[in-house]
Amino acid sequence: MNALSPVQQQFRNAMAFCAAGVHVITTDGAAGRYGITMTALAAVTDSPPTLMLCVNRSTRIYPILRENGLLCVNVLSAGQRDVAEHFAGLTALTPEERFEQHIWQRGHSGQLQVDGALAHLHGRITAQQEIGTHGVFFAEIDEIRVHGSAGDAALLYFSREFKSLS
Repeated sequence: MNALSPVQQQFRNAMAFCAAGVHVITTDGAAGRYGITMTALAAVTDSPPTLMLCVNRSTRIYPILRENGLLCVNVLSAGQRDVAEHFAGLTALTPEERFEQHIWQRGHSGQLQVDGALAHLHGRITAQQEIGTHGVFFAEIDEIRVHGSAGDAALLYFSREFKSLS
């Protein structure tokens, strides 16, 4: 792995101070089942409801997500730090064992959603572009389940640590 340039390191340091919601992205289909913890996600538009996800092309989920074309965005609550850690690869669990640690349901498209999440957004990838080391996926959302309310605590990532916000 190449060392980061000073500008790249400063960029990472600056981005560490941008608080972000924590999500677990799951996909299941012909290419297999996989999940990953992600903060690089943003809403694009509500007409039609579309999200943008930035995924490093060297990750295991990248080709799986491309081939499956379907996903579920699980918006994690503050009480789901363990889910985030498992799917971020911070524990010794294999990718398959990560799904055995929690209760999962399937949405209408067959994608896995974890119980206890504040929301589940199911969709299909409608466009993709490669920029630098990452692929940018645009996913049109066609099934939304909101379980949280304004008083619920969300799981955040800030200064390279998981935090909660209520």
